[in-house]
Amino acid sequence: MAWCIKSVNRSASSAFSPDGVYMAAGTMAGAVDLQFSSLANLDIFEFDFVSDDRQLILAGSAPSSERFNRISWSKAPANSEEYSLGLIAGGLVDGNIGLWNPKPLISSHKKGSDTSENAFVASLSRHRGPVRGLEFNSLSPNLLASGADEGDICIWDVSKPSEPSHFPPLKEMKVLPPTLVLQEPQLRFLFLLVFPGKCS
Repeated sequence: MAWCIKSVNRSASSAFSPDGVYMAAGTMAGAVDLQFSSLANLDIFEFDFVSDDRQLILAGSAPSSERFNRISWSKAPANSEEYSLGLIAGGLVDGNIGLWNPKPLISSHKKGSDTSENAFVASLSRHRGPVRGLEFNSLSPNLLASGADEGDICIWDVSKPSEPSHFPPLKEMKVLPPTLVLQEPQLRFLFLLVFPGKCS
């Protein structure tokens, strides 16, 4: 029998922080909430297993221009105080990828101030359809792989998050779009592309 330890009432795409302390939740594309709201948010929740409260604690929130298909949370880059909690990437329905710095989101929430606009870092624009595959490389957290409905696979370098660059996209694939991009932990540039009904 499974027991629910902590929960939150959201229709969301989610990703755990690398240290396991937080969870990012982005308003899921195509979902309808009880208020029939069309708004989109990136929320960060903290896992507090000391408290008996079964609701996850909201640790920060920021508005998003679009809803999320996929979320990924990177490890913190070496020797970076500004991005000491890593980066959150969101694959959005309009084909863009949003990058957020979770640190100012969490710190501003603790202080009771609203500086969520400082958390948005950059928008990555290359895809022509909804981004459904998104994954940071665990060995090189500055590398981000993305896949979208048009079939292109992009590898982004976010060493300078406010000035991201990308490698030339892999040749457009005349197959169904990738729904999941997984990085092979032992290899820097090899990614497993999961398509409906097949793997590449």
